[in-house]
Amino acid sequence: MNILFIKANPIDSDALRLDVEENAIRDVLDSCDDKTKFDFESRGAVTKDLLIDHLLKIKPNILHISGHGNTEEQLLLEDVDGYKEEVSIEKLSNVLSGFTDHIQCVFLNTCHSLSGMGDFNENIAYIIGMKNEIPDEVAISFSRNFYNALFNGRTIKDSFKIALSRIAMTDQGDEYIPKLIVNKKAIAATPIPKEAVENDEDELINTIISEAEIAEAKNGYQQSINFHYKIIFGAIAISVGLFLFLYFSGNNDLTSSLIGLIPSAFGSYPFLEIQKRKNRITLIRVFELKRQRLLNALSQLSPTERRELNDEFKRLIII
Repeated sequence: MNILFIKANPIDSDALRLDVEENAIRDVLDSCDDKTKFDFESRGAVTKDLLIDHLLKIKPNILHISGHGNTEEQLLLEDVDGYKEEVSIEKLSNVLSGFTDHIQCVFLNTCHSLSGMGDFNENIAYIIGMKNEIPDEVAISFSRNFYNALFNGRTIKDSFKIALSRIAMTDQGDEYIPKLIVNKKAIAATPIPKEAVENDEDELINTIISEAEIAEAKNGYQQSINFHYKIIFGAIAISVGLFLFLYFSGNNDLTSSLIGLIPSAFGSYPFLEIQKRKNRITLIRVFELKRQRLLNALSQLSPTERRELNDEFKRLIII
């Protein structure tokens, strides 16, 4: 698979970020088991003419453009004098019409790159873009994890989901910025081997901790809390009954002694146990929100993500 990484950086301050992103991708490629399957080419200072030249010579399966975009449905490339040149998403789509025989995926890691994507070239199977402005560190992390999954044998769609799940772990809401557009007709028509049929969402949900298991765990802790409250109330009732019996029996010495013994009879044990279980229920509720967040962001979790989620739940239910 050929990957063409375009560093569109007419703004000098972006050069370092693009170099970091490129290096991150090269690092995961170097560490993968079979890097001979991938040819990663990087080009910078790209004009419209040079972009076409690179597409003709490299014949990439994935075209990755990283740099700047704006809210006017434009990408920023360079002109012949090195100044920024605004190129509309529509014009880029038209340019790529002549290269759909080998381009399988267009990855636009630029802010607002999804502006105008509704009519993007439908003959390209996968389009990855950003709904709005994305922080540099998030863009780099997303790119790195996408290619890490891809270089280790995952499909483009799976790689997108895995990269999305990684940035979802930060709980900043950044997982709602990247978006994958899948053109099913292009997938059916492409000469590139079709990706494996992916699991149905219901099947996915059945492979991770279910809502019923979570509810059962919370119910178990609540029953334990109720049990310890019964111990406390039972002990109080017995102590009060004994106190009244001794008091009305006229045994004032034993009554006085019993008053002093009641607090020590309880100790802190049942109260500590109740608090521990309340804390555990709170943690499980937080886990529920995390689980739902991931399911909302993804239609399929990788086996590693499922295992990590299940292992986290197992740790929560052990006191």
